[in-house]
Amino acid sequence: MSAPTSAPSNAGTTSVASTLPELIVLFNSTWATLGAWTSSIPGSQVAWRYIKASHQDDPFRTVLELLLVFFIVRTYAQSRTKGEQSGKNFVKLTEKEIDELVHEWQPEALLPPAPRTTQYPPVIIGATGPRPRVVFPTPGQDPHDPLQPYDVTTGANQGKVVLNLASSNFAGLAGNERIKDKAVACLKRYGVGSCGPPGFYGTFDVHMELERDIAAFLSVPSVIMYSHSFSTISSVIPSFSKRGDIIVADRGVNFAIQKGIQISRSNIRWYDHGDYEALERILEQIHKEDKKYKRKL
Repeated sequence: MSAPTSAPSNAGTTSVASTLPELIVLFNSTWATLGAWTSSIPGSQVAWRYIKASHQDDPFRTVLELLLVFFIVRTYAQSRTKGEQSGKNFVKLTEKEIDELVHEWQPEALLPPAPRTTQYPPVIIGATGPRPRVVFPTPGQDPHDPLQPYDVTTGANQGKVVLNLASSNFAGLAGNERIKDKAVACLKRYGVGSCGPPGFYGTFDVHMELERDIAAFLSVPSVIMYSHSFSTISSVIPSFSKRGDIIVADRGVNFAIQKGIQISRSNIRWYDHGDYEALERILEQIHKEDKKYKRKL
């Protein structure tokens, strides 16, 4: 019984022994081919020397690096949506549950709810001027509806007389006949053309007379007149404040003051509009800095 079983074992051992040299030859030829192919790549010699030195010094490190490379290749090769396609990451709902969720869902409004009654702005009755007559509609009252108790076209005696500060002619000087006559006389004498600063033929004798009159009225030695309020503010501030000075300003000042402060190139300390506690903290901080650096006011 033992003779028949020993023959196959010897045959299997002989076949493995004959196959092993062939595998070694195939591996060596493949390795040589791979080495010859990679040697043509720039920088491959440096990589090969690193791999050989690393394998000789620490074979375990080579195995670990191969495992890491295999893990990276496997991660990128496998489908990232496999779990999603299988449905494991989703909760399956019945048709009834879906209908209940849809019924309970309330979309958010794109705009705030409109008021029930519309508040119309004041309406000017008659001609627009420095002191127009204005009607203030009650909530829900349309001033342009002819069925309302007043008519915007014929209600001359209705409404309230107010001062129109939205107009440049709020003082009503544009329609003053005396001012018109003076303007015509000035045009005939001086003509029209470009204006400029006092040192560049932009100032006439009437300007200087006006400056003297204003100085006498204010009881000051002299005044300077600007053509516009914006240029006044943006020019006066840089005249008194220079680089290195400190300006403490409210964030709510108008645009002309902001530009004047910026042009001065001073150190600006802003505080929120009307926040006097913040103003006090800034002033105390400046006082401490003056003592520390021995600055003079």
